[in-house]
Amino acid sequence: MNNKRLAELLLVSIVILIATPTTFAKPEYLTNLTAIYGAGSCDTCHINGASDGPRTGYGTLFENQVDHLTNASEALIAIGAPPTATVTSTVTTTMAATPGVTTGTTPGITETEIPGIIEETEIPEETTEIPEETTVTATTTPRSPGFGIIISIVGLFAWAILERRRNK
Repeated sequence: MNNKRLAELLLVSIVILIATPTTFAKPEYLTNLTAIYGAGSCDTCHINGASDGPRTGYGTLFENQVDHLTNASEALIAIGAPPTATVTSTVTTTMAATPGVTTGTTPGITETEIPGIIEETEIPEETTEIPEETTVTATTTPRSPGFGIIISIVGLFAWAILERRRNK
């Protein structure tokens, strides 16, 4: 083969090798995520759920799990449910009237109001129940992450053989 064909073959092989593991892994992640946490869960791990863009804190936790490539469902269960609860606090303000001193210089005023006394309120604490030990069985069979690379290499060899036949 000439150098131009070799460069094209190298470029195509690099693109295929980079894209293949992601293509094979995405359906498994999505299937496991929706099975555990429900539909429409892409926004849980990605800032923009319509793309494979930057990850949220939960997505980073998932990516940092050692077995997230081989067993996505165990990795999801290991990091726990996505954060959805928010703590809200309510502060109430009341106006209290206190009896004042009646003076003879200002007729008609018998009480003085002190505005803005704030009552102390309790901020509700968020509690999380810790579930008892549960045994989780994987819903899918673990796949080897190298499976896509093998397919792409076989495809590249087939393409090289076809190119060689065409150039004869």
